[in-house]
This record gives sequence, structure tokens and C-alpha cells, in this order.
Amino acid sequence: MRRPVALVVVAQLFGTSLWFSANGAADDLSRLWGLAPAHLGWLTNAVQGGFVAGTLAFAFGGLADRFPASRIFAVSSAVGALANALFALASAGLESALVLRFVVGLALAGIYPLGMKLIVSWDPAGAGRSLGLLVGMLTLGTALPPGVRLAGANLPWQLVILAPSALALAGAALVLAQGDGPHLRHGAPGHPDGHVLRALRVPAYRASALGYFGHMWELYAFWTLVPLLVAGVVAAPGGAAVSGWA
Repeated sequence: MRRPVALVVVAQLFGTSLWFSANGAADDLSRLWGLAPAHLGWLTNAVQGGFVAGTLAFAFGGLADRFPASRIFAVSSAVGALANALFALASAGLESALVLRFVVGLALAGIYPLGMKLIVSWDPAGAGRSLGLLVGMLTLGTALPPGVRLAGANLPWQLVILAPSALALAGAALVLAQGDGPHLRHGAPGHPDGHVLRALRVPAYRASALGYFGHMWELYAFWTLVPLLVAGVVAAPGGAAVSGWA
């Protein structure tokens, strides 16, 4: 099962590179559109809002149990790649950019959680190890845009944002070609929203869920602030050095 797990892990790395793609070109966007620092925060929050909305839609709509996980992952990666590309090539200002970044967040709800479902479907016995690899790839994936900026400091900002779109499409192709694992479990028929609400009545599950929600909030808030914190100690704020250290 090493090869299927490896393919899902790589696809997760590629797909989650969409998450902070706009942050990799924050300085250029500020100059081009006259954005204040708060506006850049809105762009980041639009992705987070889309992700929350998307995960709620999957949870209460039962979509992940109605369609193959690999297909949802691939379609979500393609939609995210398209919205991210339109952000780079067609956005005329903050308003349209916010809409497109929200769509990227929606798409990520079909990449990160579905990647977990896929990897368990291939390696249920080693789920702990495999999920650890997957979360590690999430971390590296969200860190890719500053890395792309570092590697191509003199490239147009559009290319810095388009690179994650190309990677997400590659991830979609990998997962779609491989399909679901042999151990994929489908949910019970009926109204999935009832199952979700019943699960939240279990004290241990509710405590774990709320702890995870808080963890996600502080984690992504910190990641968003890393370039700002680094810029305070690097000689050339806003340059390639900041992206590299971030």
C-alpha cells in the first residue's frame, strides 16, 4: 500500500498549495490595488470562510458518502485551481478577488478532509502513520507559495499564484487515475444531518471537535502572521528573504 498512500500524500501537498497562494504575492497586490494590511487579511479570511462553509456543506449534505472520494478530491482540486487562476488573471480588484478566494476555500473542503478519507481507504491498519504524513503534507503545501516566491523572486506575481493551480491540477490527475481504496466505507443511508447532530451529543466527541476547531483557528492565524513576524528581523522586508524564512 506504499504507492497508493504516497500518491495521495503528494496530491494533498499539491492541492493544499492553493491555500495561501495569494499571500505569496501580497506585496504586489498591495501596490497594484492600493490595499491596506487589513485588506490582505480579508483575502486570507475569505479562504478560511469558504473552507468552513464547504466542510459544513459536506457534513450536513452527506456528499462525501454519496460520491467516490477520489472524484470529489479531483473535482475540488480542479475547481480550486480554476478559481485561483482566475484570481491571478481576471481579478480587477478586491471585490472580485474576495469572491474567488472564497471559492478556493470551498474547494479546499473537498481536498484536505477527503484526502484523509482516501488515505484511510488505502491503509486502514496504518492510519495513524499515514494521516501523520498527510497532515505533514498539508503543512508543506500551505508553505509552498512563499517557497515559490523565493524561487522566482523576479517573476510576475501572476506566475507565483498560477504555480499552485498547476500543482493542484497535477494532484487531481494523480488521485483520479488511482481511484478509491479497497477499504472505503460508505455512510449509512438517510439524512446525514441527523447523524452529525447525534454525534455532537456525545460529550467526548464534542470535546474533541471543539478542541480541533480552536486548534485550527490558532494554527492558521499564526501561519498568516509568520511573514509579518519574520519581516521585523530580516534586513529587506517584503523581499525574497522574508518569503524564504517564512
